[in-house]
Amino acid sequence: MRNEFPQPFGPYELLRRLGRGGMAEVFLAKAPSTRGESRLVALKRMHAQLSEDQSAVDMLVKEARLAMQFHHENIAETFELGAHDGTYFFIMEYVDGVDLGTLATLCENRGVRLDPALVAFACLGIARGLAYAHELCDETGQHLGIVHRDVSPQNVLISRHGDVKIIDFGVAKVAARIQQTMAGIIKGKYAYMSPEQASAETVDARSDVFSLGVCLWELLAGKPLFRALGAGSPFAVLRAVREEPIARIHNMAPGLSPELSQIVHKALERDRGKRYQSMTALADELQVWLDRHHPGYNEAALSTNVAKVLAAAPAGSLPQNAIATPPIAKMRGEEFAPSQLSVVAQSPLERARLQPKRLPVAPQMTPGARQASMMYPRAYLSAGQQAELAGVTGPTEPLAPLPHPDLAAPDWWPSTRVVKQFLWVGLVALVFALGWSIIATLVRTGVL
Repeated sequence: MRNEFPQPFGPYELLRRLGRGGMAEVFLAKAPSTRGESRLVALKRMHAQLSEDQSAVDMLVKEARLAMQFHHENIAETFELGAHDGTYFFIMEYVDGVDLGTLATLCENRGVRLDPALVAFACLGIARGLAYAHELCDETGQHLGIVHRDVSPQNVLISRHGDVKIIDFGVAKVAARIQQTMAGIIKGKYAYMSPEQASAETVDARSDVFSLGVCLWELLAGKPLFRALGAGSPFAVLRAVREEPIARIHNMAPGLSPELSQIVHKALERDRGKRYQSMTALADELQVWLDRHHPGYNEAALSTNVAKVLAAAPAGSLPQNAIATPPIAKMRGEEFAPSQLSVVAQSPLERARLQPKRLPVAPQMTPGARQASMMYPRAYLSAGQQAELAGVTGPTEPLAPLPHPDLAAPDWWPSTRVVKQFLWVGLVALVFALGWSIIATLVRTGVL
């Protein structure tokens, strides 16, 4: 896609690129709202390779349904998962600010450390958001067992008003599923994994506790923990996460409160039984420390401290997401109008009830009005919705129902692309062996 902005993307208008990673690129975009006015959103467009792995797409849909059940002040809201021009995209709440990873990098490059109160307050917000997700139940009261799996400074945003927001729930799980076809997709994130995650063991909420402990250690020390030990090799980083001794944080940050040091290292216990058993327990400890050492520290204080860090940054060192936004209001949940590109979306009523998500009915379209470039993932639409999106009034063929999660392919099942590659390699090997056998036979008989 061209690099000039603004540019259209279905019903959305991309204003500028905010960032790019191994799985997706993120744009600041304008979206139509229920009020008839445009609102700012973050549009996360997944790389086209993802659509080649149907099992990864199915997992993406499943994770999107979960993400849309999160309604907490410390979690950036997800409005929609859609598809357009053969690529999948998320529409998410836009957080006008900077990610925690950028703050950490700025301090690392300058050889300074962040204010411990800033770190504790930001990580308190992270812990509260994660605790909410970990404890979330469905409408029947059954625990959902949600684990973020990718708690890192890059996935934490701090707004200009001091709001702390976590992003990218479930994306790490999808990334792990498709990394066999998209090499390097989670490169750089290994350093924030828990030992059990680095060993490919089953993870629970305590895995996120360890990851947040790594964030706490690095933000307070002003230097990397496991990244430096890996020397750039993912395998070395994973080994460091599992085995290397963890330096005491008070040795890296002289003058640090002993109580805060204890909190960090309890979160970093490799033995899950000795670690904080819930994110709520970690959040409570951070709150007690803040009340004792920095009473009254709030969002305004966080905003002021972050502004000071950014003001001291060298010219040109800030990423695009730190640039002032246009004078347009941000999208709120009750204002979002699901688009006709939706695979999974949420109506305001469902958002309020926290019920399992159902795809809202798309508005009626005039025949011939559908854009030729639009890709509709029909496997997730009802027959009536398919008719509306196609702009026809006649009956349509019934669609196959969405597979039940229990019948879906397991995570270890190879993708279609991998199977095709395996078959092609086998065919080439068979032709080669057959040709070699014929030549050998002709040599033995004296023909050659």
